[in-house]
Amino acid sequence: MKNTNQIVHNIKFSKPQLNKDIIIYEGHFNNFNYDKHVHEEYTISLIEKGHMNAFLKGFNHKFDKSSIITINPDEVHACAIGNNNEYKHRSLYLKPETINEILKYNFSKKQLCFRDFSFNNEYIYNRLSFLINHDNIPYFNTLTWECELIDIVNSILQINTKATNLIELPSNYLLIQKVKEYLHDNFYMQISLDDISKEFGISKYHFIRLFKKHTFISVHAYLMIIRVEKAKQFLQKGLSLIDTAYMCGFNDQSHLNKRFKAITGLTPGEYKRFFN
Repeated sequence: MKNTNQIVHNIKFSKPQLNKDIIIYEGHFNNFNYDKHVHEEYTISLIEKGHMNAFLKGFNHKFDKSSIITINPDEVHACAIGNNNEYKHRSLYLKPETINEILKYNFSKKQLCFRDFSFNNEYIYNRLSFLINHDNIPYFNTLTWECELIDIVNSILQINTKATNLIELPSNYLLIQKVKEYLHDNFYMQISLDDISKEFGISKYHFIRLFKKHTFISVHAYLMIIRVEKAKQFLQKGLSLIDTAYMCGFNDQSHLNKRFKAITGLTPGEYKRFFN
C-alpha cells in the first residue's frame, strides 16, 4: 500500500556536454516550494507530472503538462506544488553566450528575449522532453544531441521571441539595470542602501519602492539571489564550500546553506556532487 505521507524530494543536474554551459535539471516534489529567484541563463521548462504553481511577471500562474515555460535571464520567478499534490518538471538552462553561439546564423547577434512566459506546442514539447530526459542522454552521441538541441531552440525562438518587435522600456528601467549591474559587480561586498544611494544619487527610501516595483523583490533578496547564482558557478568548478561562502559574501557556511537550499532545493554540498 502506498504511503501518501512519504515526502518526495528528488533533484538531478547534469551537463550533457562538459565543454558547454548547458545544464539539464529535473525536480520531483510534494513538499517543497522554491523561493523567488533568478537565473543568469535562459530557462526552458516542461511539467512532466502534476500541476505546478508559478510566480512570473508579477503574477501567480498554474501550469500542467500542456505548457512549455520560457524564462528570460534575470527574470524573477518562483515555483511551488499545485493542488496540494506532487509535481515533476524538467528544465534546460542555456547561457546567453550559448544562445548567441549556436544561433548566430539564424538570428541577429543581438540578445533575444522570450515574448511570453509559456506557450503550447505538443510537437516541440515531446521532442524537448525526450532530449532532456536523463535516461535518454546516453543514447545520443555529442553531435546528434547538439544538432537536435539547436533545432528545437530555433523553433522555440521563432515562435516565442521579441526578435522583430520594438521593446518599449518602462520608466526608470535604465536606472534599475545599472543598479543590478552594480550588484553583480560587487556581490562579494557588504553593500548598504547608503552605498547605492550615493553611487546613483537617489534617495534610498525612493529606491526601495522603485526596485521592488520593477523586480517584485527587495534589493537585499536580489543580492542574495546573485550570491547563490555565483556560488553555483564556483561549486561547478570544484571550489570548497568554505571558500565559496567567503567568495560570495555570505557571513558563513551556514548562511550559504540556508539561502542555497531555499533557491535550489539542495544543500551546496549536494549540488556540488553533480558536477565533481
